This record gives sequence, structure tokens and C-alpha cells, in this order.
Amino acid sequence: MLIYALNFLLGIVVFSLKNTTQITSFEWGLFLVLILSFFALFKRHKPLSFNIAVFLLGFAWMSLFSSQIINAQVPNIHLNKPLLVQGKISQLPEQTHKKTKFIFEAQTPFKGRLKLSWYGTNYPPLKTGDTWQLLVKLKRNNGYQNLGGFDYEKWLFYKQINATGYVRSSDSNHRLEENQTLSIDQLRQETRRSLRVFLKDLNFGGVINALIIGDRSFITDSHWELFQSTNTTHLSVISGLHIGLISGLVFLLTAFIWKRCAPCTLRIPAQVMGSYFGILSALLYALIAGFSIPTGRAFIMASVVFISIILRRHHNVWQLYGIALLLTLMVNPVSIFSVGFWLSFYVVAVIIYGAGQHRDKSWIYRLIYIQLLITLSTIPLIAWFFNTGSILSPIANLVAIPVFSFITTPLSLIGALFALSNLTYLAEISFEISSQSLIALSYLLDYLKNFSFNLWHYTQSSSVDLILFISAIFIAILPKELKLRRLSLLILVLTLFSPTPKLSNNSALITVLDIGQGLSTLVQTRNHILLFDTGAAYPSGFNMGNSVINPYLKTKQIKYLDKIIISHGDNDHIGGLKSVLGEFNALEILTSVPDKITQTALRCNSGQTWQWDGVLFEILNPSENANFKGNNASCVLKVSTRKYSILLTGDIEKKAEKYLVKTHKNKLDSTIMLSPHHGSKTSSTTAFLNAVSPDIIIISSGFKNRFNHPAKTITDRYNDHNIQSINTNCAGQIEIGLADEITISKYRKKHQRFYMRQCETL
Repeated sequence: MLIYALNFLLGIVVFSLKNTTQITSFEWGLFLVLILSFFALFKRHKPLSFNIAVFLLGFAWMSLFSSQIINAQVPNIHLNKPLLVQGKISQLPEQTHKKTKFIFEAQTPFKGRLKLSWYGTNYPPLKTGDTWQLLVKLKRNNGYQNLGGFDYEKWLFYKQINATGYVRSSDSNHRLEENQTLSIDQLRQETRRSLRVFLKDLNFGGVINALIIGDRSFITDSHWELFQSTNTTHLSVISGLHIGLISGLVFLLTAFIWKRCAPCTLRIPAQVMGSYFGILSALLYALIAGFSIPTGRAFIMASVVFISIILRRHHNVWQLYGIALLLTLMVNPVSIFSVGFWLSFYVVAVIIYGAGQHRDKSWIYRLIYIQLLITLSTIPLIAWFFNTGSILSPIANLVAIPVFSFITTPLSLIGALFALSNLTYLAEISFEISSQSLIALSYLLDYLKNFSFNLWHYTQSSSVDLILFISAIFIAILPKELKLRRLSLLILVLTLFSPTPKLSNNSALITVLDIGQGLSTLVQTRNHILLFDTGAAYPSGFNMGNSVINPYLKTKQIKYLDKIIISHGDNDHIGGLKSVLGEFNALEILTSVPDKITQTALRCNSGQTWQWDGVLFEILNPSENANFKGNNASCVLKVSTRKYSILLTGDIEKKAEKYLVKTHKNKLDSTIMLSPHHGSKTSSTTAFLNAVSPDIIIISSGFKNRFNHPAKTITDRYNDHNIQSINTNCAGQIEIGLADEITISKYRKKHQRFYMRQCETL
């Protein structure tokens, strides 16, 4: 069964790597070969033929499932304009002090699953199951596409969201019908409301709330950061570990009590009765968590084990593992786009392997061994999926897992039962002890987090690296009698410490990050790094420094910045600076607005020049004589290698362009230019384009942005000048190499998958 499940998984994974749901003629030919192979091998080699069939079934199942999700996308006629929709609120709304996010199942004028935000505080309470009429503005699923960044488009596809948007202020927004039928989400919402009275003043109340009902919206950023930096995030929310733990404890307790009744055991064996209650407790806990995809997966895994006991089928543990894997993929094949899917099944496999080792040792020794084995074995996946890992996570988890498993989670659930039973005093005691256990644990986690060597960062290159990484770990944990452990060290050295190719002298690598409506560009020479602008920050706390720039820098193994240039003071250029400086030291900051930067910053002025590794950097704007303000005061930087050059223009407009043509016409000529002011109508004058005479223009603008950048008149002007234009909102991150030749890499094109927004100009 395990082999069949793995082949089914392989078929799903192969389809997931496609850039379109359509099947090419080559693929049809390949399928024909596999089908013919199935019939040819059926009589003499049935296992092989069945594996071929299962692989094809996995591929076909993923194709059908994915096509249904994509075909359910909201029609274009309903996008990017005010639209009245009617439907029901589903799932538990996530509330913050500035907005509420919720899933809306639209019924008219179309059917679709929408992810909506309602900003502000002036709106009525939103309850799951209620039917509403809302004035919304929707857009196609879209996310930033950068190395090291979070793939929001994949996440939306995995969650089967058909469009995203927000609720507009309007008298048309009103509840049409209040839900009168009892539902699990209603119970969860009422439970959350009741628990807030007890948890709002507790230090770790948000974490306790997440452990009880799976609602993570009240976990503070500082707590998230603490768990992430020690690889203990999986403990802070309802996960497979918690469901397995609770159902396992219920199983053991029920079996223990049932054994005390001799007549009872004659009718039903204790283990069978324990399994019934084990399944029931796993189901209830999964329902409390909203039966999300991760908890549903954990329920399937627990149920397979308990059902095998109930049916008294003595399956090999790997057979049960294969059945659980196959059922999970059949229920929802897009689970493979979830990090939790890979981690959960990977960890269970490690536990099964670890449980078979050192059987002659004490149970305490084996428990510690398995726990350390899990921590060590998951390092490759954590590094691959999150580009970072905690070296001290084995110590953190060695303490955190027992604390969460035997103190925090059980007492949180017991406290919830007391709270719902109006046993206020007992509930307060339970929650207080639960919170205090986390406070005590946080001292250790914070201590480990602050070691300078704790976090290490990993640069993704190919899936081969991941396979080698995991192979090295598994070889390292093989029984020492096999004498293969030294081989793992060699593989790790080859994987982790292979030399990173460096730029040659007189060459530069320019990376224009995809940050939506704004600008952030990295310029690298052989030994130096410059960051030009840092994108936007938003009232919600979301900013491009944390979400895009820092992950990219960490993935590229960049430790510090030689220079940061902030072209001017607009939010979409300076907003992410604070977050960047919170993670990376900058030796120098240049800007046209030093008064807006709390750190020491020098004013950029025309005439400033420096050389790094044979590459010339020149500031062309602003000039002290011009007395520019705002956009026109933007720092303009020219970067020149021996053969090519690129002009970074900030948000200069016609006035500054005219001045530059007049005073620096002989220096403007550049091979590549970043479009001034994101391609607005107020920039890119004909005279300026003639003076710069670029072959390529890079436009950094947001998808369907409210400013309509770049303006059609400007893109037409670029075309009239025979200038190739590339837009980040279509290409994603754009990487430009200036060496003996010009190389351009578009991240979205290079990593295109069928679930991503299609872009015609890729």
C-alpha cells in the first residue's frame, strides 16, 4: 500500500510542476507509452503495472481537481470595479483592531469563494453563517513573486480562493438573514467570544486561544517571531501533534478505565473501546479547529490507526501510513502545496523509523532519542521551505514539546470546558497556569533566540539539493553498525558549503524586486551591495521590508549593506526602511530626505561618485542649485560597468527631467533605465528619453494599481522609441546582469506554475 500511495503522490507532484493545466502533445504521447506499458506488463509484472496505473491516476486526479478550482475563478467582468454581491460568511472571521478578514461564499451574481477584508471599526458584528449583501471590489488572485518570498498565489490556490478584495463603505452593506441553524463555526465563534473574557489580559492569551479553537488572529507578532526563531511554531497552534496527543491520551485513559470492568472487556476489548473514543476525540478536536485542511489531515491519520484496531486488522505500521497518505491525497490533492502536508507525513515517517530503534533502551531514552531525531530530520525541509533554520531548535523542542503536550494544551482545553460550564474560578486557574507555563518557556526560547549563531539561512538552488540534504540526514541517523555516517558529512559539505559563484570585477547584478506599487532595487558588485529604496509600509503593519526585502537578502546570504539610498520620502520608497535596518546593518545611508530617517543619513547631491570593484556609481540628482522638493528631489543614481549602464530614477517628473537634460545630458546615456515615477503621465518626457536612449526600461508598479501606472501614453511612447519595457507586475522580480553581455531573468516566467496569474507579456 505504501508503494502505491507514493506513486499516487508522484503523479500529483509531477502535475503540480506544470505551468498549465492543459496536457501537451508530448504528455499525451508519454501517457500512451505508460498505458501500453501497463497492458504489456500486466500478466507477468502486476506490481509494476499497477504502480504505473496508480501514477497515472494521481496525475489525472490532480488535473481534474486543479481544473475545477481554476475554472471557478471569478469572471473578469466582475473584477476591479464596485460590485454588489450576496452570499454567506463562512469560517471564523479573523478580527484585528483595524480590520476583519473573512471568507465569503458568494451566491449572486456569481458563485465563488472570496477572501475579503473589511477595514476600520465602523461595521456591524460579522457572524459565520449569516447571509449578507456587500459592496465589494475584487481582483484576480495575485502575489509578489520574489526569491525567498511567500508565494501568496499558491496559498490562495491551496485554500481554493477564487478572488480577493475588500468591502467598500456603502449603505448597501447589510445583513439579509441571520443564521438560525446550529453549526460548528457558530459554536467556535461563541466560544471565542466567551474565552476573550478570560484570555484578553493573559500574556500568552492569543496562543491559548489558538490551541483551543485554532484561531491565530490574536497571537502577537513578538510571540510569532519567538516561535519562528526557534522552530517551535508548530506547537503554538492546533496541529497534527496536538490532535494525535489528545486522541492518544483519550485512547489510553478509556482503555485503562474499561479494563477495570471485566464484563465490559468480554463484550468489547479495551483497546477497541479506546479506539472509538480516540476517533471521537480526534473528530471533536478537529471540528473545534474548524476542520481546516491540516486538522482534517491529522484526523485521517489518527482514524486510520484507530479503525485498524477496531477492525482488528493487524496491518504493518507502514501499510497504515500508506493508507493515511492515500486517503489524504484523494480527499484533497492540492494538500501538496501546504508545508504542513510535507512536514506532518515526513515527521510521522521519522517517528515510525525512530520507534524501531534502540528497543533495548529505557522508554525515557527512546522518547528523547525520537524527539531529537525529529528535530534533526526536519532541518532540511524547514530550511527549504522557510530558507532559514534554528541550530538550537533541538534544545528548544526538547523542552517545548513536553511543556505544550502535557501542561499548556491539556490545561487550555480543560480551562475552556470550565469556562463554558460557568466554572469561572477553575477556568481562571487553568488558563493562568497554562499562560505561566508559556511565560517560563519563553525565557528559554528567548535566551536561545539571542545567540548570534542560532539562525542560519539557506539558499535554494534545485530540488536535487533538497534530496541530497535529506539523504545526508537519513544516512547520519542510520544504525552505526552500517558505518555510513561519514558519508553523510561529505554530502552535507557538498550541499551546504559548495562555493557560491561571485561576480567578476567590472560587472554588476541589479535586482528589481516585485513589491507592488513602489520601488526597491538591489545593486551588487563583487564585494559590495547597495539597496536603492525599500518599498511601502501599510497601516496594518505589513511592509515590504519584512515581507520581501529581508527574506530576499537572507536567502542570498547577505549579512549587511554597504549603502542604502532612499530616493525620496514617499511611503512606497521609504516605508520598509525601518524593518530592513532592524535586520541588517547599513554602513551608510544617502537620501534626499535625511530628516525623515532616524539613523544618521547623508544628503545625496549631484556630483557624488564612488567606485566598487571596477563599477562606477554617480549621483546625478538632486542638485543644490535646483531647489527641488518631493518627487523631483529624488536621488538619481547611474551605475556603469565597462560596457553597460543602468539609470535608477526614483520618482522624478518633468521638471527634474528637463533639468537633467540641460545639466547632465552627456551623462544620461544608459543601456537600461528604471522608469521614472513608475511610468506616470508626469514623467518620461520625449526629451529625457532621447537623452538617456535606453534599450530597456524596467517598470516597477503594482498589479491593477489605483494610479493606473504605467500610463498607456507612456508605454506607447516607449514603443515609439523602440524601447523594450518589462514590468514587475507581470514579470515578478527582475534580475539584470551587466557583464560581458546583458542577461535578464524574470522570476515569474522562470517559476511559472498553472495556479499562478498568467501574464501575456512574459
